[in-house]
Amino acid sequence: MAEFRIKDFLDRLSNLGLMLSATRMADGSIRLSQWRWLSFYDNEAEIKNVWDANLDGDETRVQDVARYLELTQRRIRRN
Repeated sequence: MAEFRIKDFLDRLSNLGLMLSATRMADGSIRLSQWRWLSFYDNEAEIKNVWDANLDGDETRVQDVARYLELTQRRIRRN
């Protein structure tokens, strides 16, 4: 099994038309939000395949992606 690289995963989704962002909730959990670009609809099946192959059913990995997004979003806002 290949090593999961969050940045590569996010870049792949972005190139296909899906951007993710993270929001810290009051209870301490992190919520993932999906932003769909026009190209999303042309690539919907491939996006689902990429998502399923990397995250489907793996809540730990989903939380890793959410934490990564939260940290990178914070860095961007500070600059």
